[in-house]
Amino acid sequence: MRHASLALPLILSLAACTPAAPTIAEIETFLGVTLPPGHRDLRAADEAGIDRLMRLRFDAPEAEATSFAARLVPGGLTPGLEPGLASFGGGLDGWYAALPEGAAGGEALVAGRRAHKVVIGPAGPGLSRVWVAVFTL
Repeated sequence: MRHASLALPLILSLAACTPAAPTIAEIETFLGVTLPPGHRDLRAADEAGIDRLMRLRFDAPEAEATSFAARLVPGGLTPGLEPGLASFGGGLDGWYAALPEGAAGGEALVAGRRAHKVVIGPAGPGLSRVWVAVFTL
């Protein structure tokens, strides 16, 4: 019987770290910026345990994607830079394993409490694909 009483807290702690699909409002609130108005094919996951991690991937018109990235990484993106974002993709459909050709990446710290990692790559004529990971520190 003692084993059963120990199992419930373990199950509850694992459930707290299971990725959930956040709403657009939850994404925008956590990121502190709005998604581009022309975004489409949004895939997102939100994990909260001791820290919080939100990952998202979407396509948007090039100008909108660039403007969105500039709000998350004010220092700009660097062509060919993979800011450690590939390792965040586990379990999220459409995440890249290697930096896509023609992509640019960057990262920023927000007041020492949150980190933003962003990569933008080509997604077709006039479109960019955007990958984002934002997590608390």
